[in-house]
Amino acid sequence: MAWITLWRISMDSSKPLPELTSAMEDYLEAIYHLERERRIARVRDIANRLGVKMSSVSSALKVLGARGLIRYDPHQFITLTDRGIKKAREIVRKHEVLHRFLAGVLRVDETVAEDNACRIEHHLDPEVIEKLIRFVEFIEMCPLDQTRWLDRISDSCDECIPCLDEAKRKMIDRTRAQQTALKEGMTLAEAAPGTQVVVDNVKGAAKFKKDLAQEGLDPGVIVAVENREASSGRMDVNIKGYHLSLTKIEASKVLVKPI
Repeated sequence: MAWITLWRISMDSSKPLPELTSAMEDYLEAIYHLERERRIARVRDIANRLGVKMSSVSSALKVLGARGLIRYDPHQFITLTDRGIKKAREIVRKHEVLHRFLAGVLRVDETVAEDNACRIEHHLDPEVIEKLIRFVEFIEMCPLDQTRWLDRISDSCDECIPCLDEAKRKMIDRTRAQQTALKEGMTLAEAAPGTQVVVDNVKGAAKFKKDLAQEGLDPGVIVAVENREASSGRMDVNIKGYHLSLTKIEASKVLVKPI
């Protein structure tokens, strides 16, 4: 088939392929989300998600297929290759970190944050993303944030004592909650959707620990619990912008403490 030939040519070439354009990254991101939502992606689904013509999608898929990022046959479904999943996760991570920063820290309207994240995500270096993540995590974990200083960022005040007292109380409450969680052996499987926890330790065999570490699930890492299936207990979590799905058994081996 033509797309297979094109893919082989690109893989056999000694010349490095140019970076993906922002449009190609949008297609890759759309396929990634569709696979997560529906297990597969189809041309019409991609076209609807991006608001483009199906003919444009077909052209883009040939490019992504030529780079070995997707498995594409005009008569079948589209799925990401391992290489494509890795690249898509990088793109999605940039988007989510930017949205988190714009909406959560700068308090930009959700729609505006989403639109700007889409436009900015294609132009940030990994170093910038890492520093944004650290800054956002600091804001979320710092007890002063619990006193709503971000809400008052446009105001001025002369008295710091009330905020500092409130921050101290919040910090004491958090410390007590974390000590209780550690004493009772709280696991990630027990964390409620919509909450954030900090990984304290990972139990299990060395290979299991290594596999989770490769996914970014190390002690000290902040984990945002996105959702949990009521029937199976499978959890979807977000680790520094990366998505990870864990079974109930896997999640029960991750000891955590609340933020």
